[in-house]
Amino acid sequence: MNEIRDRYVASVQSPTMQYDPVNGHRYQGWSPCIEWCDEHIADGWWYMTEGVFEFVDEADRTMFLLRWA
Repeated sequence: MNEIRDRYVASVQSPTMQYDPVNGHRYQGWSPCIEWCDEHIADGWWYMTEGVFEFVDEADRTMFLLRWA
């Protein structure tokens, strides 16, 4: 819990590199995590920096961690 902003914090490693048949392996950073949040969580989440995400709802953080941790 980030007590200053009253949000739940999750920190995850960057997902595995994707294989692109034309360019080989391609580093995507945390883009897959961000896209997943856009698709599955309506509001109340923020990408802070290098794998650190904050959530208003603890259940959203739990779903996120189950998917990406």
